[in-house]
Amino acid sequence: MSKVNKTTQLSNLQTALAYQFTDTELLERALTHTSVKNKSVGDYERLEFLGDRVLGLVVAEILWTRFPTESEGDLAKRHAHLVRGATVAEVATELKMGQVLALSKGERDSGGRKNPHLLADACEAVIAAIYLDGGFEEAKRVVSALWEEHVTSHKQPPRDAK
Repeated sequence: MSKVNKTTQLSNLQTALAYQFTDTELLERALTHTSVKNKSVGDYERLEFLGDRVLGLVVAEILWTRFPTESEGDLAKRHAHLVRGATVAEVATELKMGQVLALSKGERDSGGRKNPHLLADACEAVIAAIYLDGGFEEAKRVVSALWEEHVTSHKQPPRDAK
């Protein structure tokens, strides 16, 4: 990917997120898979760890507020559904995050740009990058907007698959 194209795609992603990074290196790290050997940027693994926790807290607060009469068990079912890898990958796909993922040739050739696991990991890393760049309130604002449709799509808590 050319430098101009990459810059444009990163700008487009920031527009889709409704968040402009002060430290764009955080965003680049959040979008860099471990298969890429770029010591100057690093990769997304540590950011993914933090982003998973930020996402979980924000979604828990959204559910706590949105469904004040639901039991802990029903809130837990909703939460599990909203933070599971498949839902996070859907959000990443909606943001076209796969287009800007930095992947090794092997990962690209094996379909890494559409791999739900890689997309979910990168999405969580981007959430962490927003948290580190702009603070909790910005991360909460972005996650709330991106997950709104997913929160409201179920009138009742999801049922267990069993």
